[in-house]
Amino acid sequence: MSQSATLVKTMRCNLMITNKARKGIQEWSTDEHAFFNIQNSFEVYIEKRPVNNHGNTSLSIYFDNVTNVKLAEKVDSRVVVMECILQKDGLLATGLHVRGPKVPVRTNRRLAVDLDFVTTRNNGAGMPLALHTKIQDLPVAEERSEYVKKRISSWEGYLKIQERNADIADITSPYSKIAFNVDFSRMTLHGCTMNANEWKNLRGLSVTLKGFQNDVGDILKADRAKQTIEIEIKPKFRELARKNQWNPKSKEAVFSNFASLSQIRRLRKGFEDLQNGLAANPNLEKILFEDRPTIRVNAKRRELEFHNQLNEFQQEAVIGAMSAEDLYVIQGPPGTGKTTVISEICQQNAKAGLRTLVASQSNLAVDNALSRLLSNKEIRILRFGRTESIEEEGKRFIEENVGLYWKEQTLISLKKELDEHSLREGLLLEQIAGCEQQIEELSKEQIILKKAIEQKAEAKVEHEVRLEEIKQLKKEIVLLKKDREELEISLYDVRVKSEALAHELETMDRFIQTNPTREELNSDIEQFLVKIKDIQNYILYKETIDSLQQTEINVETYREKYQEVLVKLNHLEMLKTDIDSIRKVDQLKSKMSEYEIECSSQLQLQMTELDELIGKILAFTDWQELNSRLCAAIDYVEKLLQKYKFPFENVKNNMGRSGILFDSEYTVKEIHQFMNRMKHIMTGDDELTTEKLAILLEGLYVREKFVIKQKSTVQMAKNSSITKFQSIKSQVLSDTNRERMSLQHLKTELANKAINEKNQLDFLQKTMKQLETEIDTTKLLSTSAELKEMKLEMESSIVALKKTAETVTSYMEQLEMKKSHFQKVTKELEEKEAVLQDNELKTKQVNADGLEQERMLKALDEILLQNPEQALENTVEAIKGTKEEMVKLQLEKDHLPITQAVQNEWYLLLKEANDHDLDEIRKLYVRHANVIGTTCVASARKEFMENYPVFDVVIIDEVSKATPPELLLPMLKGKKIILVGDHHQLPPLVGEDTLDETLQAILEESDNLEEKDELKKLLKESLFERLFKNLPKTSKTMLAIQYRMHESIMETITPFYEEENYRLQCGLADSDTARDHLLESRYVKRTDHLLWLDMPSEKPYFEERMKDGKSRFNQAELDAIRDVLIDLNDATANAKKEGRMDPDERKSIGVISFYGEQVKRIDRLIQQQANLSHLTFRTGTVDKFQGMEMDVILLSMVRNNQEKSGDIGFANDYRRLNVALSRARELLILVGSSHMFTKRAKQRTSREMYERLLQIVKGNNGLINFQKDGKK
Repeated sequence: MSQSATLVKTMRCNLMITNKARKGIQEWSTDEHAFFNIQNSFEVYIEKRPVNNHGNTSLSIYFDNVTNVKLAEKVDSRVVVMECILQKDGLLATGLHVRGPKVPVRTNRRLAVDLDFVTTRNNGAGMPLALHTKIQDLPVAEERSEYVKKRISSWEGYLKIQERNADIADITSPYSKIAFNVDFSRMTLHGCTMNANEWKNLRGLSVTLKGFQNDVGDILKADRAKQTIEIEIKPKFRELARKNQWNPKSKEAVFSNFASLSQIRRLRKGFEDLQNGLAANPNLEKILFEDRPTIRVNAKRRELEFHNQLNEFQQEAVIGAMSAEDLYVIQGPPGTGKTTVISEICQQNAKAGLRTLVASQSNLAVDNALSRLLSNKEIRILRFGRTESIEEEGKRFIEENVGLYWKEQTLISLKKELDEHSLREGLLLEQIAGCEQQIEELSKEQIILKKAIEQKAEAKVEHEVRLEEIKQLKKEIVLLKKDREELEISLYDVRVKSEALAHELETMDRFIQTNPTREELNSDIEQFLVKIKDIQNYILYKETIDSLQQTEINVETYREKYQEVLVKLNHLEMLKTDIDSIRKVDQLKSKMSEYEIECSSQLQLQMTELDELIGKILAFTDWQELNSRLCAAIDYVEKLLQKYKFPFENVKNNMGRSGILFDSEYTVKEIHQFMNRMKHIMTGDDELTTEKLAILLEGLYVREKFVIKQKSTVQMAKNSSITKFQSIKSQVLSDTNRERMSLQHLKTELANKAINEKNQLDFLQKTMKQLETEIDTTKLLSTSAELKEMKLEMESSIVALKKTAETVTSYMEQLEMKKSHFQKVTKELEEKEAVLQDNELKTKQVNADGLEQERMLKALDEILLQNPEQALENTVEAIKGTKEEMVKLQLEKDHLPITQAVQNEWYLLLKEANDHDLDEIRKLYVRHANVIGTTCVASARKEFMENYPVFDVVIIDEVSKATPPELLLPMLKGKKIILVGDHHQLPPLVGEDTLDETLQAILEESDNLEEKDELKKLLKESLFERLFKNLPKTSKTMLAIQYRMHESIMETITPFYEEENYRLQCGLADSDTARDHLLESRYVKRTDHLLWLDMPSEKPYFEERMKDGKSRFNQAELDAIRDVLIDLNDATANAKKEGRMDPDERKSIGVISFYGEQVKRIDRLIQQQANLSHLTFRTGTVDKFQGMEMDVILLSMVRNNQEKSGDIGFANDYRRLNVALSRARELLILVGSSHMFTKRAKQRTSREMYERLLQIVKGNNGLINFQKDGKK
């Protein structure tokens, strides 16, 4: 493939040789000096390897076995590889060996350089710095290879799909007869015999009949019960069948999977080539595997002259594709002119001298893309592939036909030239005369332009003068504006000041007039002061009475508290006296309660502990009673054992070692229960043995031991209780002493407070008697609060009166002075207003002068904006060009007889060209072909790889319909790659299912977790979708104007393309006229373009499921479709009758469905309707209809049920719906239950999607509630 960079110019480099390398060299030459003198320099490719154990950079140098001619002769055209270490002073060769001639030399990970190896010592060559830098910049080839290998393993899922049924041995079967269908597109083999497994594996295999060299077609359907196999025949063999030239040697067929296996091998070879760095574009692996690949962007966009009429988005796509360095992605929604864009890019590439590969997943897409290029002479098309697979449009460009095609096209062109010979001389004379006339007119224009240049020069001088005047006027305006602003500010200040003074004068005058005089105000103040003094005495008298009452209460309170303290002290003394005689805790508690003495928290805790000890002592009576019972029982059992001469002493001695486990603690109740059980055992009917008695005795001993232990515990409790009781008494004495001291202190404090209150009482009584002599107590009717309120009001009145008096005095003093100031300010205001008015008049005048100058300047600008100099230059050039053209025309006229003679001779030679001549023409054409078309997989065929290893540009159409491994094959060849597709349409089909559905099936079957993760990644996002979403805007565009369908139909798919800044638009100026279906019928009106025959959600309109598969059908929809087809046929006949359609014209109808079984029944329905002569049909599942278009599309939606688990299945995928809705040009008719799809679909997004569709249909008045009568 391509090297990583263009060949670096020849460099001298020092080369040191190890003994091992020398030994390798000596196999081909006497020594290193002789070997490296075979040529002056060598074209080599340097590959960087991992750093060795010593930390040195290792290299492998590959010698080109094509360009190094002398070296190639020496080593029999094999590839020389030299292992080296990069050093500062040159290269150290560590080994040299020779490999096979087909070993890849040029990869995108190797540096191409022409080296002159210098092997003599002290040669001074060293290591060129530029070379050293370039080597350091190289990637480590093995690391990149491992990276690609790891990333490309995620694509194994695609190959697994193709390998599922690929590894099948050839199957041979006899047959009894062959039956062809009407158009010889299919045939059926009858009487086939095979085993069950072979019948199961037939689908999709290719078929070869004995007597034919190649396979005749592919199996569509196999019916084991009927022993029949239906085959789709390849075009080549269809012709044989039509001509009755179908003559197999024997009735035997071979079913093989060779084609699939061969295709898988090519795909894996693509993986290997990418891994080994053989991609023409070194950036390809990043494009394929990085989430956001870094794309080289050309900063300068190409300026192009277009060959086709393109809209703005198509132009953007072509310019973007031509300007791109690595990659450009074009999103092409249905009907947006992808083929036109591809054609334009091919023509631009041909004009630029570039070779283009046009590839696609299908032959039809390739031929469609090439069909637009037929009329362009600069383009030499070559179609590569199996002849029988290529459509008619592409067959003229296959290698065996291009010579003849070129001959025919050239003869037509020559014939046209020869037919025009008689008219050519006259035409040339007319053209020469036209040139002379044009020169004369241009000369006149030249004079006018020279005058215009003079006028422009004068205008330029005047322009400068006017500019200066305008500049001065602007300065004057600025000064006037500044003065006005200052005046306005000053005027505003004066006006504010004047208004403030006027307001102030008015306020002062009004205040003086409305208030009393100063003397009157002072008199009022004196009266208020006398009243306040009286009120103060009343308040004091009231407060003294209140204080006297409260003091009497306080004295009595202190006396009562003092008596209480004396009682408590007496109680404490009595308890202290009695405590020595108290012997019981209850007696102590009683005394404390009697004397009303509370326990401290510490004392309360000790008493609680003593109560617990007493409880234990009291409980010992139960243990004593139990001990007596135990002793009696032990005595009884011992006597029984003694009676039977059993040594019961051993039981006591071995207690705890008998192996029987006993509890360590017991309650009284538990021991009584044990003895009751023992009594029951001993008095029961079961025989008592000495062993049982020994066990019972041991149980008694254990419990007796525990009871004795309790006795010692009780004794300890008694001792503790005596100690605890003494401690409690000590604590009581301590608490009592502390309480007595506190009470003594309180007694003293209360006595002092009582004395103070008695003194206060005496003082208050004295004060009250004095006040009674000063006031009249009979007038004392108000409360203290009311008196205080009256005092506050009077004090407030005094403050207000004083303030008023001060203000009146101040205003009287200021009034005259303020009036004088107001007169001055008023005069200043009038003066400033006059100055401002004068400023405004001056400003208006300057503005008027400026506008006049600018008007005159604008007229001068118009003159200066003209470019008579360029126009004159263009005119001079035009005169020169016209004169040159006239010379050419004259020369052609003079040489006309010679030209005509040569053309005649060339025409005769070409017309009589034999097969040898055509073969030579073919070779020349093939060698210079600049647009090659093939399928993705065919681009990896050996013949194609050898003839076309690299292309300047690779264009891949319908990318969404190919798997990444298929896309990889042509991408490997492109220095620049252009991807055209639509990720909003369905992914590739694998049999009857889409790629995503097949991957999902494999995912569900897989048990390998790692494999499942990889498959989930493939399902999440396609390669095209990832690139379109993540690439920068400079590397992608969407064709947003569609020309296929009526605008109403387009509305149904517009929501699928509302991404980034793109939105689908209709390119038809008047879609009603451009997409007029011309039909009027019971169902369809001339204005209808979008209809939905809404089937009821009830029986008998429900779907049915095939017993032996997952496919479904809907008979009610089939009946509706039959009615609609008959209706459309009648409408077409009527349109012909009324002259709207040509008599021979037929309306193209596509009938599609989400389900294959429904399509089969639609096919049967159409075949049974023999009276649809005005229509042409194409049927298929939505998936297989992708890429097709028809005038009218009927979509049978099938799903309609009331099951709880019911859903809409395949129709959940928005891409499938997008394809279904975008096939129609003029009329789209949906047949199905709107309720099922908008209400019962399980997924919320699906319900919303179909609800949006329903609203669009309703908006176009297209909803038909279908019953048996089929009326709206």
